[in-house]
Amino acid sequence: MTVVARAGVPLLAVAFVCAVQGARGATAVSPPTIYPSNVWQGHAQAVVRVLDRLDSHVEVLTIPAGGNTQFKSLTLAVKACLDRPATLSPDAAVSLDIVDSHPEGARFSGWMLAAEPALNVLESPVYDVRVVGCAGDAVTPTPMSLQQLATATHAAAPVVEAPPPAAGTQGVGITGAAVVPTATGQG
Repeated sequence: MTVVARAGVPLLAVAFVCAVQGARGATAVSPPTIYPSNVWQGHAQAVVRVLDRLDSHVEVLTIPAGGNTQFKSLTLAVKACLDRPATLSPDAAVSLDIVDSHPEGARFSGWMLAAEPALNVLESPVYDVRVVGCAGDAVTPTPMSLQQLATATHAAAPVVEAPPPAAGTQGVGITGAAVVPTATGQG
């Protein structure tokens, strides 16, 4: 017995036609670009949050890379702003030069990370400066070829020599991050 849909067309035929039409309408989606864990991409602007502890005033500043801005007695100069590609864990790094014009004011020159705000800080009793992230046009990082990635990974992994195992025991030799069992009874 055949199950019939509308107008005398078998239900199986209707399902087949729908499947074929759906298959024709599908578009191929390319997989996301996968970057090695040490890749950063540049941006045109840095977003920095400044707190004045005296009056609890917080200001979020957008500073162009290669430019500077003034906040009360602070001069903030951004050399570069980098963040991680979308396929990696999020973080931002900003190269900053900060000068407080007060007598004996604080100075800072170096990189600040958004994910690790306590790593490098402006040591000032008045101001607190934190990196929020990057903004503006992104420079798309160039992914390494598999050959370059393999060469870079192999060159970066140190080889640690383990002492030979005692007679009659099984030891392990450590090569880079991999643990390789050695033969028994050597020594």
